[in-house]
Amino acid sequence: MSKKYIDIVLSIFFIVLAVLLYRSTATFPKSALFTTAVYIKFLSYMLAIASFVQLVISSRSDASIKVIFARDPKKFFILILSLIVYVWIMRYLGFILSTLIFLPVTMKYMGYNKFLKSILITAGITLFVYILFVKLFEIQLPEATIIFGAAL
Repeated sequence: MSKKYIDIVLSIFFIVLAVLLYRSTATFPKSALFTTAVYIKFLSYMLAIASFVQLVISSRSDASIKVIFARDPKKFFILILSLIVYVWIMRYLGFILSTLIFLPVTMKYMGYNKFLKSILITAGITLFVYILFVKLFEIQLPEATIIFGAAL
């Protein structure tokens, strides 16, 4: 498949996504119209502009450049499956525990063999996401329902 074709399809996809994102602000409550809605509209404008620029650049590019999605399709599909399992298991183990399991296992599967470094990277990413969402944005991350017995 050519890079030009992929870029054009993705550009159109992101333009449609930007339009849908913009339209989603119409259903926001009045209290959010001057805060969250303005930010979402800004993001949708930026996404649409960037996607349109990419669409123009892609339409003028060389169609002879070929793209290989994955060198090992089996490994790629296992990675996609593991991402789906990660999101599903997060419902039961919560974000922190499932991430602490998922990241080092995935790193090992993808060929990263530095155990201590992968544990430090995992802890750093998990801590960063926790501080960003829970402390800064005040958004709750998924909690463990198996451990805390919350209703499913």
